[in-house]
Parts: sequence; structure tokens; C-alpha cells
Amino acid sequence: MTSRIVSALLGTALLSLAAAGTAPAVIILDSTWADQGGAAGAEGDGFGAAKALAMAPQFCAIMSFFDGEQIGASGTWIGNDQDGTAYVLTAAHNFGDGYDPDTWTYYTRAGAELTGKAVHIHPNYDPSSDETAGYDLAIVELNGPVKDCDRPPLLYGGDDELGQRATMVGFGSRGIGSVGQDDKYYTSEDAAAARNIIDVVEDPAPDGKGGNQLLIDFDSEDGSTNVFEDGSSLPVDRYEGVLGSGDSGGSLWIETDKGWAIVGVNGWGDDAVYGSTGGFGRISTQSGWVKSIFDANFTNEKTPMRRTPPSGR
Repeated sequence: MTSRIVSALLGTALLSLAAAGTAPAVIILDSTWADQGGAAGAEGDGFGAAKALAMAPQFCAIMSFFDGEQIGASGTWIGNDQDGTAYVLTAAHNFGDGYDPDTWTYYTRAGAELTGKAVHIHPNYDPSSDETAGYDLAIVELNGPVKDCDRPPLLYGGDDELGQRATMVGFGSRGIGSVGQDDKYYTSEDAAAARNIIDVVEDPAPDGKGGNQLLIDFDSEDGSTNVFEDGSSLPVDRYEGVLGSGDSGGSLWIETDKGWAIVGVNGWGDDAVYGSTGGFGRISTQSGWVKSIFDANFTNEKTPMRRTPPSGR
């Protein structure tokens, strides 16, 4: 896949998201939706497997962002500091131009409510340029600790993302591959998850204004909608899918020999139907930026399993 094609996909996706007002809960296979009880008149009943996957214990750190009317974005807790401040990894564009932490009220997966006190935007991110989508990253400081997990998650520090089976988790809208997202599928605001194969891995551009993305596509059951020539053409398994509106900032995870780890942050997606694509800011190359804000746990560290005291102190 050439850089020109990737740039074209990204430009189309960003235009689509700008028109929708939000950026990419999950869009799943028609067959899985039907197997799980989805049908005309019962559209919201087909997401049991996707919701159960999101409730797996390794994803306890996921969070939803509420704007007073609806869930509009997602994020992932990456730890508390010694003063009891929680840090949440998400997408920069969730804060618009003002970068105001009060844009949202923040909820843990278990339902604890917190407020924001500061937002750190990646310095390479330019909201006016689609070239910096791989740096669409932010870390939010919250007024209090997250206590729902006994330890913060790992962040991936290696370079072996290509071809990995990855799980994406968020709190946004829902749909199926033949239709896309639609309110009739979104009958509850709990988290949902999907899986996919990481088809493209981009290194950071030397000037910091391009690259640094992980790309996926939504393969249909018969393999006819494959986008990336060197990628998988068939669904990874019954959980194949992409993210939808309200999932911006949601996390992408892989299983490593040290445990589950976050490899990417959802920044964009296009039409959320079969053949659609999605992009995630790559985390492994950004440890320096992350650690300049919070000493998160990366898989390439010698002692990556530091515990956070339940009190947050």
C-alpha cells in the first residue's frame, strides 16, 4: 500500500467524520449479529458477543466521555500518580480547538465519575492537517484516581505490530457491515469490542508530520471487500469489525508475552461498512512523549508490571 493511497483514504475518512460531527461503538459482521439474535425489529439484540468481549478483565481500563447529553468519545486509563491524579490516553481531536478538559465528564467502565483538570496534546498534532493523523493523541489528567483496576495496562513498546490480531474497544455507536452504523442498533451505552488484523504499520515521518499509524480494514465474510493488498482478506474471526461514532480515542490492544498491551489510539474511520478502513495513532514510537507526561508501563521495560495502590496514592 503506497503512501499516496493511504493519504487518499485518510483524507476521505476525515471529510466523512467532519460531516458526521464525531469520529469512529463497533460495526460487526452481519453473520455474527444474526447469530447473536439481531433481526429486524430487534437490531440492538445482536451485540452480546461484542459487549462480552469488551467486559473481559484485561480491558477494565477503558473509559467513556460524556458531554451532558450522550457519550461522544472514548479513552483508556493508563495509571495514577502519587498525588491521586489519573491519566487517560485518548485522541486529541476529542477536544476541538480549545483543548478544554471540561469538554467531557469521564466515566470508568464500572461507572465511576471523574472530571478533568488538564489536557496534554501531542506536539506533532495539527488539527488543520490530515498528515498528522498518526499523532492524534492526547493524555487527560483527571481530578482523582481510577480505582477499578488493580494495575494500569501495559503500552506496547515493540515493533511487531504488523499482522497482529488486535482488539479495539469503545463506547460509541453500533451497526453491521451491510448497513453501517445506525441509531436503531445502539440501544445501550455500554462498551463493545471488535477484532481485526493490523494490515499496515507506518513509521513516523522524519519531520514528524506524517506516518505513525496502524491501519485496518473491514473484511466481509466472503473476503470480497479487502482494501490492503498485503493484508488479510478474510475476517480474523467472528469478532471482525471496525469502530463507529463515539469511539474516537478508543484503544487498540494486542496480546504479548508480558500481557495485553495498548498499541494504538483510534483517530479516524470512514463509512463503517464492509470495505471501510480505520486508523490508529501508533503508541510504540511515542514512549518519550507519553513518559514526559506520565510514567506509564511499556512492554519493553524490564519491570513493566508496577502496581497502582487501590487508593491511588
